[in-house]
Amino acid sequence: MAAKNKDTGKVEYTKLYYSISEVARLTGVKAHVLRYWESEFPTLKPRKTRTGSRRYRPADIDEIQVIKDLLYNQGFKIAGARKMIRQQKKQKPVPATPAAPQMALKFAGMDDTQRLAFLKDELREVLAMIKDLEARTADRKLAGKG
Repeated sequence: MAAKNKDTGKVEYTKLYYSISEVARLTGVKAHVLRYWESEFPTLKPRKTRTGSRRYRPADIDEIQVIKDLLYNQGFKIAGARKMIRQQKKQKPVPATPAAPQMALKFAGMDDTQRLAFLKDELREVLAMIKDLEARTADRKLAGKG
């Protein structure tokens, strides 16, 4: 069902969705408490099947663990736990992933005049490609293939 990774200490989930009884076993929180928490914590919204059965995703289970820790271990009341979760979501930094450049421009060793000339040439090439594409598209439409 789910196992704790010995190296990282994080829970690794083996399924995409878990029933409420499975989540109750995994988290040690009774099913009726989970249903109550859904009404108290707006971020805890498991998907429901056509028949109304709850299907918890791993992210939902992680959130349940956070709520459980806040309420049972840290001594927060429901309102305080809700506020802490809201603050944690605001404070979570977006992971900075270095974006790969869309196009590598070789500016090293160029002064401002050379950079401008280089960019002007690059932009002319892009404009030529756009005009060529427009011409091919127009030709296709005239030929009735568009």
